[in-house]
Amino acid sequence: MKQQQFKITLGDDLRAKLDSSIALNQRSIAEEIRQRLEMSFDIQGDGHTLDLIYAILFLAHETMRDFGATWWGDERARSAFMAAIVDQVMSYPISPSDLAAKPLITLGTREQQASPEDPPEAIGRAIARNYRRRVRPLGLRSDEFDIRRFRQLMQNEEENED
Repeated sequence: MKQQQFKITLGDDLRAKLDSSIALNQRSIAEEIRQRLEMSFDIQGDGHTLDLIYAILFLAHETMRDFGATWWGDERARSAFMAAIVDQVMSYPISPSDLAAKPLITLGTREQQASPEDPPEAIGRAIARNYRRRVRPLGLRSDEFDIRRFRQLMQNEEENED
């Protein structure tokens, strides 16, 4: 694939953020910009999910302001943060057309597949464990995270759904 160069102008604040990020992530400025652009395109297609991402960032910030601690550093802050996320998720209306029961996607071995009788909470915990098993090894910190590998995992999942 042919690569093209672009000349862009950045304000001082944005350039300072970018400089800080490339130092933290130990990437070139070009690679940092590429990864950030790829991430932005990954989330643009789903408005509710994009809104939830922004909400989570806001809720994390507000939790830190209210408790004087991060959600991952204090048990009370964590409980408040979880309640805020649940409340936010529940605020999104479900469209009547989405209420029709849809069959569960059958992936993995028979033992790994969810069944219609499984409670949603159990399926949700399994989804979270799958995230930790497949995605978190790509890096918990941003300097370890490989956006290309993440996108590849997501594309492989979408192909399996078709």
